[in-house]
Amino acid sequence: MSTTTPGASLFPKLLPDVLARFGARRRRTRVVSIGNVKVGGDEPIRVQSMCTTHTWDVQATLGQIARLQAAGCEIVRLTVPSQKDADALPRIREGMRECGLIVPIVADIHFSPKMAMLAAEHCDKVRINPGNFHDGQKFFKVREYTDAEYQDELAQIEESFTPLVQRCKARGISMRIGTNHGSLSDRIMNRYGDSPAGMVESALEFARIARRLDYHDVIFSMKASNTRVMIEAYRLLVARCAEEGLDLPLHLGVTEAGDGDDARIKSAIGMGTLLEDGIGDTIRVSLTEDPVHEVPVGFGLARVAGPRLRRVALSGSVPAERDLSPFEFRRRATRRVEQGGANAAMGGDQLPRVEVGLGRPSLAGPDKLLATARSLCAPSMGERKPELLSLDVGDASDVAALEALRERLEADTSAGPDAGPAGGLPLALEARVRPPVWRDLPALARVASVVDRLSPLGAAPADVPALQQALSAVADVTLLFEDELGGAAPDAQAARLADLVAAARAAKVEHVAVALRTPAPAAGQDPLSLVTPVRVLTAVLDARGLDVPVVLCAQARGDHGILDAATSAGGLLVDGIGDAVRIDGPTDPRRAVDLAFGILQGARRRTTRTEYISCPGCGRTLFELEPVTAKIKVRTSHLKGVKIAVMGCVVNGPGEMADADFGYVGWKPGKVNLYVGKTCVVRDVPEDDAPDKLVDLIKDHGRWIEPVQSDPLPVEAAVQVGS
Repeated sequence: MSTTTPGASLFPKLLPDVLARFGARRRRTRVVSIGNVKVGGDEPIRVQSMCTTHTWDVQATLGQIARLQAAGCEIVRLTVPSQKDADALPRIREGMRECGLIVPIVADIHFSPKMAMLAAEHCDKVRINPGNFHDGQKFFKVREYTDAEYQDELAQIEESFTPLVQRCKARGISMRIGTNHGSLSDRIMNRYGDSPAGMVESALEFARIARRLDYHDVIFSMKASNTRVMIEAYRLLVARCAEEGLDLPLHLGVTEAGDGDDARIKSAIGMGTLLEDGIGDTIRVSLTEDPVHEVPVGFGLARVAGPRLRRVALSGSVPAERDLSPFEFRRRATRRVEQGGANAAMGGDQLPRVEVGLGRPSLAGPDKLLATARSLCAPSMGERKPELLSLDVGDASDVAALEALRERLEADTSAGPDAGPAGGLPLALEARVRPPVWRDLPALARVASVVDRLSPLGAAPADVPALQQALSAVADVTLLFEDELGGAAPDAQAARLADLVAAARAAKVEHVAVALRTPAPAAGQDPLSLVTPVRVLTAVLDARGLDVPVVLCAQARGDHGILDAATSAGGLLVDGIGDAVRIDGPTDPRRAVDLAFGILQGARRRTTRTEYISCPGCGRTLFELEPVTAKIKVRTSHLKGVKIAVMGCVVNGPGEMADADFGYVGWKPGKVNLYVGKTCVVRDVPEDDAPDKLVDLIKDHGRWIEPVQSDPLPVEAAVQVGS
């Protein structure tokens, strides 16, 4: 096998404004028409979905197209795996005309150039997968390709692909060259590895053929279930397109995202991050749910881009980012700071921490706060327990309540073997102290004696000596400087925080960190995003040699709160920026904690639960995905670090499951195959027996643990987050 790996030589030199890291402009592309819908250029970000019906079932397919159009879907895709499905396309077209349905139709093709040619006669766009259009089903063969053999396969691809290009060109319809991470050809895998570089080259090989044939109505996609791989692939594609002079629009998608919150979080991290970068022209959210549910999520994500994408105003220049690459993950290097012990220590090689804000202690009272803390540390929370409680201290009553809470936390015995280093609940305490308190030195000393992190709101560099004096009497307390977005240009805000950190270093404060927080948005307004301001902040800090950890404080409010928080915090975490996460907005603190952990898992920064790779379904699906996926999740959702794929068919199944430990794949009607990694180990399992057999397989491989029953948060303990 070739030893070529996707190293630095495969990463292009960034061209001006190709990837603008400090305030993106939307990438300039040509406009490509899909029926009556235009994509790219200055057009809005288009939202599309895919039917889950059998295409040959004309009435069911027409019904789903009608529901999608009514929901606002702008482009609908149908699978065309067989002659029977291709024969149904004229009747679907006729039925659409009779019903007044005008949404463009895209044919989704795998394996069969013949089906692509038939579909091109009746659809507005044809999607082909370059990994299997010519090469067929994946066998993951390892072999050595000589350069001559590689070029011979390219010539064969051109021969089989040219008729489709010529037909699409003659009919005036468009095409998507859609790479899937899990279905790269053996040739690409053996030359480039299972990598973003291989995904990009796979698409470019086909695009070069189309270009030679003077066909330019092409859209690219680079889909993966791994958000980090997906983001890196699209960024690399954009840079490679700039090198080759290709201005083709991009279709964004996180494939096999699953269902529920986790699917929305992964979709927002993948697509939202790229839209924040100005990358993307049309999007499809892949949910293992009714496809109509995908449409509002798509429009929720599209809000951050399109004609409304705003370039963040900077007041001056920003130094280049150090040791961070848009094409590969590298965690920003920071020094470790102590926050009451190893459980809450942040930065360095520590996993990103999760924090939760509980508002003013005097309003809730120490007993209610203790009940909330107990619930947050309950065994039923599994691995999703926060490390730090953040409280707002504004007057003497808050100081007294904070002291009482610390006493109760240390005396509590409910944590058992999970108790903190001094006994009690394993939670660090932060006080976000307002000026009337921290300027009162006796009050400040009282606060510093009972907390693990002190955040003096509104402090200036001249105030640091007094703060240092208060901290000198206590050990392992971190001084955190926090600012709220919107008060100044990002570079001015970054300079202010950097000055505070430098003053603390000069005053010999050992443990220092910073935070940027998104304020609660006004009614009818979208929350500000952390992405550009925090990128600017870390670039300024690193340029001054200030390797302090950064806390990301995002908002999750309103109809699109999950999407906003996942885009804002997740878009930084996938780039290696961020040492702790706090989500404000949810009224239930356990909800806020769960969202923070979900974002960390979706960004591949901290795994605390089972990871599901679950396809959204289409006409190829061989079982009912929603109920089957739900049944499997009920049985397995407590298995930390285990990755389970639930795939409706074998088209992308074994490939997309490359990232999974175990797989449940539709084989034929009523029968399922079970996989370990890419290897099928149990065949022809009756569908009714398959969930039990999957659990047995997990047990046989030593990955099973018994679940812990979940306890609801008592009503009397439900402190409102950030209240």
